[in-house]
Amino acid sequence: MSVSSAQTPWARSGVSGRAWVLAMVLLLGVGPGCQKPANEAPLAYAGSGSISDTVLPPLSEGFVRRGGPPVEVKHYVGSSEGFKLLMAGRAELGGLARSLKSAEKAQHPYYVIIGYAAIAVYVHPDNPVPALSRAQLKALFTGQVKNWKDVGGADAPVEPVTVNLSTSSGTTDFFRDAVMEGAPFAPTHAFTHPRECLAYVASHPNAVSWATLAFTADGVRMVPLDGVAPGPEAVRTADYPLSRPLVLATRGVPEGPLKDFFDYVMSPEGQALVARSFIPVREAH
Repeated sequence: MSVSSAQTPWARSGVSGRAWVLAMVLLLGVGPGCQKPANEAPLAYAGSGSISDTVLPPLSEGFVRRGGPPVEVKHYVGSSEGFKLLMAGRAELGGLARSLKSAEKAQHPYYVIIGYAAIAVYVHPDNPVPALSRAQLKALFTGQVKNWKDVGGADAPVEPVTVNLSTSSGTTDFFRDAVMEGAPFAPTHAFTHPRECLAYVASHPNAVSWATLAFTADGVRMVPLDGVAPGPEAVRTADYPLSRPLVLATRGVPEGPLKDFFDYVMSPEGQALVARSFIPVREAH
């Protein structure tokens, strides 16, 4: 079917047909050599700082290079509060540095374990204590043990160090369950971020703290727990007693860019990025 020049927009505007078509190609991003532009709206993340401070930035950068939208940390609120914001529709992606609780699973989210982490116990390199049991670790943080000599160390007062215990951190929740067993914490030196805790330990020979294994620092030493050091295999098999999963969740089965991001995280490239800080689900071959 022919179209008269009177019907064509370029004829009315005085622009040649070829120039008009070229302009539309550039505007719409179609035609030879052009790619459909990626959805630039970021995916909002809420939840665990153990995830957002470590693996999320490189995963987001890698996903953007693949043509996906960036993942933006909207709410740095910890695992529990992040899950609530996710289910309330205030984020597309939630991160938990622990297993989902029964009440959370009852809301039927979609979730995937992307790797495994461990809580390591840190002391100053000059502290001679060789190892601790979970019972001894609990005693240090409840205040039942106030002197290092009672757990095989020097005759010196114990200085327990934690992040702020009022936050809804998945790491703190896990430590409460696995170590404290419902017992209250003794007064501690409290900081906002795990890196601040480790910096304090590095400059105070009698201090002790715990943090996700990803937050390594100079001037501190990891202590084996129940006779096991937090090595990769011991964490993946849960032989190390303070091992835990890292979880990404959505409100329902992901579609579109969300699904693409999950696929990327579980791809060999994504798992290699997870392995920079944590124990990946899928070992590289």
